[in-house]
Amino acid sequence: MGLRANIRNREWTWAVAVALATAVLILLPYWLGSITVTDGRVYMHLIMNPEDSLTYWAKMWQGAQGAWLYTIPFTPESHPGAAIGVFYVWLGQFARVTGLSLTAVWHLSRVLAAFVLFVTIFGFTAVFLPDRLARWTAYLLALFGSGLGWLLFLSGQAYWLDAFPLDFKDPGAHIFFTSLTFPHIALGTALILFDILALKRIGDQALDGQATNRRIWVIAALAGLSNLLLGIAYPFLLYIVAVTAVLYFLYLLFKLRPFARRSIPWLAGFQTALLFLIPAPLYLYFFYVWQTNDIFRIWDAQAGTPSPPWPHYLVGFGVMLVLAGLVIWKRPSTRPHFAILWCWIGAVALLIYAPLGPQRRFIQGVHVALAILAATGLVDVLLPRLQRTRLWQRLVANPRYTTPKLNRFMVVLFLLFMSLSNIFLLADVSRIAALEQPDLFFRPADELAAVKWLQEQGDSAVILADYQTGNLVAAYTGHPVMLGHWAETADYEGKVTAVAQFFDPATPDAQRQALLNQFNVRTIWFGPREQALGDFQPDAAPYLIPVYQNNTITLYAVTTN
Repeated sequence: MGLRANIRNREWTWAVAVALATAVLILLPYWLGSITVTDGRVYMHLIMNPEDSLTYWAKMWQGAQGAWLYTIPFTPESHPGAAIGVFYVWLGQFARVTGLSLTAVWHLSRVLAAFVLFVTIFGFTAVFLPDRLARWTAYLLALFGSGLGWLLFLSGQAYWLDAFPLDFKDPGAHIFFTSLTFPHIALGTALILFDILALKRIGDQALDGQATNRRIWVIAALAGLSNLLLGIAYPFLLYIVAVTAVLYFLYLLFKLRPFARRSIPWLAGFQTALLFLIPAPLYLYFFYVWQTNDIFRIWDAQAGTPSPPWPHYLVGFGVMLVLAGLVIWKRPSTRPHFAILWCWIGAVALLIYAPLGPQRRFIQGVHVALAILAATGLVDVLLPRLQRTRLWQRLVANPRYTTPKLNRFMVVLFLLFMSLSNIFLLADVSRIAALEQPDLFFRPADELAAVKWLQEQGDSAVILADYQTGNLVAAYTGHPVMLGHWAETADYEGKVTAVAQFFDPATPDAQRQALLNQFNVRTIWFGPREQALGDFQPDAAPYLIPVYQNNTITLYAVTTN
């Protein structure tokens, strides 16, 4: 089967309608936050991970100011910009050209990326599943399904094995969670799906013994361009495609072993290589940046996301793995058809504990492969077995029940069960946005007023403040800060200590001034967050002059000798 599936237009219309409705649904918690924000607070249009979210905002801010490269504002050290993280920088450029606000671009990009991902998922499942019931089971399971993390909450084990459940921790674990959060993750997942289809088409040609097909070269070239875009949006996900390609090529070698003259599928190898040759210059550029730009190299070294203990992956994917296992056990004839999916799952199994920084992010998108296999296990293996039970036979003996209706009913029950974590997730983030409105998601209006004043200042003076303050200031003003992000602040732990010492009243003024001079700090932000760090009184410091003040925040300029 090739990259296209024989799907009627009406079915595509329904699939697109579901995709569109789901893309609108993911706006719900953001809309609730916008309409319920209380006086004295400002909604930041976030529902999770505010610290990382503001790094994306910082990139958009720079693009809106005319930048094409990214210069890290979360650290005080001067450094040249680089074409890393420019997906969001270029979204900022889009805002600048169109006149749209960054908030509008943020939500527009999220919804569009999610919609593209959902439609891509339907096309992807259609390639593997000609049966309509199995296809729609896989599609809806991919869009709304999750794991059993909700059981950990019900049992009071929210931090089981010192880790939070994947269903509620990692946006890459399940597609609905992905769509709720960041556009680069949704787009990156769609690009991986296209790559997997390209690899399957290349492999089908090799296994069928077809002659050279110009169309396959076009598909390989398009997949190479897809990987170029992947390098811009979510670079390290290329590891997933690369390891999957290696495993699939080894599978092709194994399958073609009996044929002496075709033991090595050179053509498939060259076509697969094209997927990585096209984006190779971009990745060589990344390597050059890591070698020549100390600040970006430190960022990369600090940005690790280690995997949780392996039982959490069983909680997150165990049900689908069991159903997928039924396909291998009871439907061995389907193994070649699903081989690329198993290679993808195998690649993820290797990568999530590989000695690489972004371990847990390598599960990105594999939920789709598991949904296809699980739907096959349910519809082609489990339901036929249930149909042979006495209970089922008694039910279908009643004129009101038929096997097709009972099949659909069982599928609906299964989908509801597998969607419980996402139902809980959507309800919880909506509740938090509408009722709790916690700090960092809803900032004090005084902070945004001070930020606006800083925006109006033409210089780019380094600002010293508390961590959460610096996170906001860097993102919304472009000013470099002493401390602002756990990965993008160079020597993060050292900066945390330095800022704490600055606001400690026991610290000698000479030490404070040395710190200010060392990092060329020209502005001190002093508000409730900074006051919580110590009893330092900046009004008593002769080297600090107040230049801005509102109800809770004072900004001080550092005098130079």
